[in-house]
Amino acid sequence: MRRLLLGLALTACGPQPPIAPTYENVAAIFETSCSFRTSCHGGTRGAGRLNFEMARTEGLLYTDLLVGQPACEYDFMPLIDPGRPENSWLYIKVTQAHDADGYIEFEPDPAWDPGITPNDMGVYPRSICPLTEDGALTFGEIMPDGSSNGLDARRANAIRDWILAGAPGPDGTPSTPRDAGPRPADAGRDASVSDVGPSDTGG
Repeated sequence: MRRLLLGLALTACGPQPPIAPTYENVAAIFETSCSFRTSCHGGTRGAGRLNFEMARTEGLLYTDLLVGQPACEYDFMPLIDPGRPENSWLYIKVTQAHDADGYIEFEPDPAWDPGITPNDMGVYPRSICPLTEDGALTFGEIMPDGSSNGLDARRANAIRDWILAGAPGPDGTPSTPRDAGPRPADAGRDASVSDVGPSDTGG
């Protein structure tokens, strides 16, 4: 009897099966892993202009929120590019290599224009889209916020496989790719959207 119970315990603690890459399963990952607090992806705007809370409240599909929508921190790439996880900013934000402080290590395309210019001292103005901190461009921290290594492999793989499958919606139909960028130079970078202002470091 003891051996049977031990066997059951070991089975229960064994590797879990992959998460099927369905819309419902991926939506559940967003809702349990991405904070909908006001300081994160909720409230009036949502961090990085990504508001999961408002989308859920208004009944907006996450595919409409994410597919083909330019990423705030790097508008050369959509949040989700159906069929291409390597070109989907959301996937990069949960899996990318990062430094000891959690900031992702990402090399932008040489053709990318962030739309803001540093001053003579090389200091960028304060901005959210694109993101600057202490006068420097940054691509932000690994997500979810507060994690040390991003999503665990099981959930990250589910998001990757969902994107590879075309980021299907609730009916299982793959999403239609939409070209997200690059944005026009004057789009999404004024004070009302980008919060561009004088740098805290004298910019």
